[in-house]
Amino acid sequence: MTRIATGRIAALLLSAALVLPAVPAAADEIDPTVPVPSPEAMLSLTTPGVLTLPSGDGVRDLTTVTVASDIPTTVTLTIVDAADSVVRSLPTVDLTADSLSADVDVPVIGLPAGELMLEATPAAGTPASALLQVGSGQAASASLSLSTRTIYTWKKSESRSTVASVTVADETGLKVPFTGSVTAKVGSRTQKVAVVSSTGAVAKATISSAKLAKGTARVSAVAIAGGEKATSNTVTLAIKNAAITSTKLSASVTTFYPTKDGYKDSAKLSVVSSSTTGGTLPVTGTVKITSKGKTVKTWKLTSSKKWSASWDGKVKGKVVPGTYSATVSVSGPEGAAKKSTVKLTVKKGKLVSKKSKVTVDANSVLTSYVDGGYWDYNMCWEDYYTEGDVFCDGDDASDDTLSVLALGTVKVPSAVVSSQKYGKAKVRLTAKVTSFYGTAAWGYTPVGKDGGRTKLLTGEGKSTAGWLALPATVRKLDVVLGLGEYSFVGIDTFTIEYSYRVLSSK
Repeated sequence: MTRIATGRIAALLLSAALVLPAVPAAADEIDPTVPVPSPEAMLSLTTPGVLTLPSGDGVRDLTTVTVASDIPTTVTLTIVDAADSVVRSLPTVDLTADSLSADVDVPVIGLPAGELMLEATPAAGTPASALLQVGSGQAASASLSLSTRTIYTWKKSESRSTVASVTVADETGLKVPFTGSVTAKVGSRTQKVAVVSSTGAVAKATISSAKLAKGTARVSAVAIAGGEKATSNTVTLAIKNAAITSTKLSASVTTFYPTKDGYKDSAKLSVVSSSTTGGTLPVTGTVKITSKGKTVKTWKLTSSKKWSASWDGKVKGKVVPGTYSATVSVSGPEGAAKKSTVKLTVKKGKLVSKKSKVTVDANSVLTSYVDGGYWDYNMCWEDYYTEGDVFCDGDDASDDTLSVLALGTVKVPSAVVSSQKYGKAKVRLTAKVTSFYGTAAWGYTPVGKDGGRTKLLTGEGKSTAGWLALPATVRKLDVVLGLGEYSFVGIDTFTIEYSYRVLSSK
């Protein structure tokens, strides 16, 4: 019985081994012969700078990229072309727990021009890549500019030359080293200046007017970089003479009367010139006054600045009436002389003072009135006391100040009107007051002009507001009389006086 039982137990254990899962071994009992999977790294690459051929010229021969990982790993770096063919392999980079990023130099030597791809592959994980652009260094475009677009042929000019600035770029748009020349041509004259840039920086050339001629030059550059030639844009350059382009002689008056009476005693002559430079030039010139072919007065001009002088109309110290020609002739360092002429007339004539006086009836001056009260009690009458007089009676005033206002005008004689241009014309009115009570004032003012004269009445008798200046051209005077409340005024006549000047040929 013992044997049979043992056999059955062994059979049961074997059956359980076939059905039940295996019990895993303890951790310290892992089989070292079984390989453990490596963790996968996540890489990143910075964008490399553009490289430019040829190698060894010191212009963008090297760029640096940074490769980084989130875990330690070994990175393989390769450069591939558009067909995924490896162009170059770079040294591998070991990234450790102490340094999970590293800078890698990428030289241009041995690389072809165009767009390549820099690929970084970790020991385990997904590769990272970045575009690597390699310029050919060959001239694709050239650009030219001028420091100034206008220069002058005059030897003493501050602007006798201009500086041409030239740059050349390859197909990447970046500046590259080059050799070449700048050419300026005007008519049959040509100036050619060499330019060189060993670093891709701007190359400069000086274009001088001394080697060209007046006119409009066309300036351009031809440059060679990487064995390819490029022609720049063309810029026009104006080459001008330092010359006077125009001159104008003018006079403050063309007819004058040299008698020192304050009216057109002399003629002020002025010369305004313009130049090709737009500024001041030294000039050779004269202003002459001539009569019947003879020069009676001369001034010298040495600058194109605005010039002025006065002529008193005298010949050898005496006033000689007649017609004269004032002429300016002026020339700059280069170019033809410019001229301008103005006619002057010297006349005999002297301002003499004149006066006139006239007395008129008051009702010929004050011809209307305005009632300033409430009850229509305020009014003016003609011929109240005597024929020709005016009598105004004011009772109430709606504004507590003015009860009645009398109005009129005086026409200025034509002789006085025409004399106003000589200055010092003036007028004075005097009222003959025959009755007065209360408060009243009167005055006169030029029609359409500022200013005027007023006088407060104080009693019967003569009343004047004084002399009033008459600027040109005053043809009429406004005359007003205003009364306060409970006032009356009677005026018999107005005396009108004028003082003025006339031009006498004696």
